[in-house]
Amino acid sequence: MLNLTANRPSATFKRALGVAVLGLVLPLAACGPGSEPSGPTSSAPTETNTPSDSADSSALDPTGKWTSPEAGEPYLEFSEDGHVEGTDGCNAIKTTWEVDGDKVIITPFTSTQKACAGVDTWLSGAVSATIEGNVMKVMDGKGKVIGGLEKEEK
Repeated sequence: MLNLTANRPSATFKRALGVAVLGLVLPLAACGPGSEPSGPTSSAPTETNTPSDSADSSALDPTGKWTSPEAGEPYLEFSEDGHVEGTDGCNAIKTTWEVDGDKVIITPFTSTQKACAGVDTWLSGAVSATIEGNVMKVMDGKGKVIGGLEKEEK
């Protein structure tokens, strides 16, 4: 008598194959076009400390575009009205900023969560920054420097 079950893959093999396929497909699915992020999830204060409102702002002016040559070309562009837009090299960033002493405070923001191969999305952790000449040191919520951007020439 012919035994047909001897040539069937085992349950363990099927599970391993399923996990392998998911491991390959899920990252690709995450790289879809996504959608633009909505505004910040926290409500913005009614009074902000924008460059025109602060005496400290004369010494610290982040307005303009700050870039990095890294994969995905991350950048932040600070406008005079207190808005900032950019990308971490993969996901869009849209929020507001204000000057607090010698720091630029970047208001918490929402962002798309696409996965992009070969791109370090460090800029999505930006909470504050300092400026030394044409270099902006970007810091996370713990005050640790997570990267740097250079002022783009006009």
